[in-house]
Amino acid sequence: MNARKGLLMRVGIDQTYGEYNAPINPNTNDYMYLPIPQGSDDFKSGMRTSYDDLLPYFESWCQRNATAIDFPQNLAQISCHLDPDFDFSTYGDQATGRGLRVGDLKEGDFLAFFASFKPISKCEHRLIYALYGIMVVDKVIRVADVPDTELHKNAHTRVNNINKDHWVVFANPSLSGRFTSAIPIGEFRDRSYRVKKEILDEWGDISVKNGFIQRKRLSPLV
Repeated sequence: MNARKGLLMRVGIDQTYGEYNAPINPNTNDYMYLPIPQGSDDFKSGMRTSYDDLLPYFESWCQRNATAIDFPQNLAQISCHLDPDFDFSTYGDQATGRGLRVGDLKEGDFLAFFASFKPISKCEHRLIYALYGIMVVDKVIRVADVPDTELHKNAHTRVNNINKDHWVVFANPSLSGRFTSAIPIGEFRDRSYRVKKEILDEWGDISVKNGFIQRKRLSPLV
């Protein structure tokens, strides 16, 4: 039997993509999932996703966590690249770089998503790197092969100027989803954020030495 493969994916808004880190409550690990901005506003009819759509969720999260942070003004009224999309259990990626590994995934393999979150109260770290969701693969197909009836299910197929070589992962919804609470995996050591040593002992090292996670990295096969 072939070993199951997994990819550890850094996906979500941060200072590079969106100039903002989504908040997290360090006492409960209750977190906010915010996607990155969309590069193009050329959406198919009725398929636009925007940060304005997420404003009620933002306000509800702030109320639940008794914090008065303001919605970032640079994101107001602009489109977002809602990917991964946990409502439809999909994730899209390019056909280059890490996307080549995404294209190699088979049924039963998985994607584990993490992001860098900003604590809303004082804690040990300036940022908390944490897992927030998982998708167990059902199938991976090229954008060119996504049926018209499923174009609305992923950010890579909602736009008019689609790249037909991109990949879309359709995950098993019964085994996939966004976590209720984030799972911290990072710590600051050797002048960078890295996967905690005790987690590396269980996982083995990731694709760069000593668990470096400040940029997108791939996990080992597991």
